[in-house]
Amino acid sequence: MENIKPKWIFRKGLERERCFSLSKKWGISPLLIALLHNRGIVEEDIEKFIHPSSQDLHDPFLMKDMDRAVERIIRGIHKKERILVYGDYDADGITATSLLLKFLRDLKISGYFYIPHRQSEGYGLNRGAIRKASKENINLIITCDCGISSMEEIEYAYTLGMEVIITDHHRTETPVSPKIPVLNPHQPDCNYPFKGLSGVGVAFKLCQALVQKMGIPRDCLNNYLDLVALGTIGDIVPLRGENRILVKLGLERLNSSSLSLGLRALIKLVGLEKKKLSERQVGYILAPRLNACGRLSLAKKGVDLILSTTHQQAFRLAKDLNRENTYRQRIERRMRREADQILSISKQDWVIVVAKKGWHPGVVGLVASYIREKYLRPSLVFSLDGKLARGSARSVPSFPIFKVLEKCENLLQSFGGHKLAAGMTLPVKNIEPLKKRLNCLAHDMLSPEDFSPSYFIDAKVNLDKLNKEIVEELELLAPYGSENPLPLFLAERVHLSSLEKIRRGIKLRVASSGGKEEFEAIGFGLNKEEELTSQKGTINIIYTPRINQYRGEEKIQLEIKDWQGENYG
Repeated sequence: MENIKPKWIFRKGLERERCFSLSKKWGISPLLIALLHNRGIVEEDIEKFIHPSSQDLHDPFLMKDMDRAVERIIRGIHKKERILVYGDYDADGITATSLLLKFLRDLKISGYFYIPHRQSEGYGLNRGAIRKASKENINLIITCDCGISSMEEIEYAYTLGMEVIITDHHRTETPVSPKIPVLNPHQPDCNYPFKGLSGVGVAFKLCQALVQKMGIPRDCLNNYLDLVALGTIGDIVPLRGENRILVKLGLERLNSSSLSLGLRALIKLVGLEKKKLSERQVGYILAPRLNACGRLSLAKKGVDLILSTTHQQAFRLAKDLNRENTYRQRIERRMRREADQILSISKQDWVIVVAKKGWHPGVVGLVASYIREKYLRPSLVFSLDGKLARGSARSVPSFPIFKVLEKCENLLQSFGGHKLAAGMTLPVKNIEPLKKRLNCLAHDMLSPEDFSPSYFIDAKVNLDKLNKEIVEELELLAPYGSENPLPLFLAERVHLSSLEKIRRGIKLRVASSGGKEEFEAIGFGLNKEEELTSQKGTINIIYTPRINQYRGEEKIQLEIKDWQGENYG
């Protein structure tokens, strides 16, 4: 399964005349017009896509129950009630909790927060935390990035005299009591125009609605956009629509001098202080450090970092999160090795299921992602603890895992998630029946082609045509992410000048067919140095170009995704 030859597929392009016509109209290159077309951006949306603006955000009151939620919070403010923000333990939940808490405190409201311990309390609301809130005279609980599947616990809160507002973005089939205001664009009867918000995105919309209703200057919302960008990128939701606007504006704030002490300390600690932050650094460096504390210990540390009030506290917490992330990486590497050792996959295993006693339940999702990427199949990884298994699933687009798990509900104790990722608990004895049922469903829903690695090529751009102006213009498409992939170009008849192996792949220099243009290139995970070295003549590569800054100098660097001999296709 690991040696399947990747397919190179050209995206269906726009007619040449149409490209040039739109290029002239919008003042951008025909290449950029083609890339926009490949991403489904129609002409009337070009301006909004390449120049996102806060003016294009939707009215928050279009979301079901927003008026009820706002009215209840304002009533609580006037009565000087004690409000508890109850969040999830991942980067999305941590940033959503921090955002809403910071917003309340900026309004001089008594705001408190609680995030459960992943291992001892599990996901969502729990009775112990609710009892504690009652003893501390909390009047109103506002959930962030959770709550939609905790109806029994919420009913329990009401019996203790507390009310609850849910802000969440997860899907669930659990019926919701009509007395509870629920902000979730995925509700069946919610007509909010954009369904792809993250948990922190929904929390931001609540703040936006409060600002409108209370007559507060709207500029104050800029103070929270860095947290929206951090949580949205960390949760890997589609970077289209409102998410694109919020992340674009949030990245601008992350690159400004207006950051909180905590985020500034974390950015400095990881060596990004004097660099321009992109979605890449946020997704691969900052968000994992927030996730690490929720995976291994207390997500509370992430909120405390973001809300730090002294330099000393900020750097202490930043070091703590960095240390936990290093420890998480060590655990993940060990679990990957053990998974590789025990995996035995047959041709009938279209869904991979692996389980082991002692695996860290906070890291199983990362291992599931690793297995899915390695074997190109939906993957479930479980940590066994006595008679109970806790696991995570990572899937492929043609196998929407949340809907699939609904068809296995009788085997599960609890579950929740998205199209491509889910978490669940179930009795250990049900793992094998679950595997069999998932594979039966996979054989009905998938085909062998779904397991073939495919690269979708945007355009042919040979190296003698590549220049800095082209690469800089591509920044208009950023931020990149889910549903807005990095551009992928084909270059033919490329000469290999040099090659060396590096820790995560290979580093090489490549030249155009005429030898006039030469570029440094990186191939992450592209461990084909022996094949490349023995290759005679020229090769064809598919690549993404970047501007690489090193010691004050800017150069074009290619990230090579794959290569083939001249007779590709």
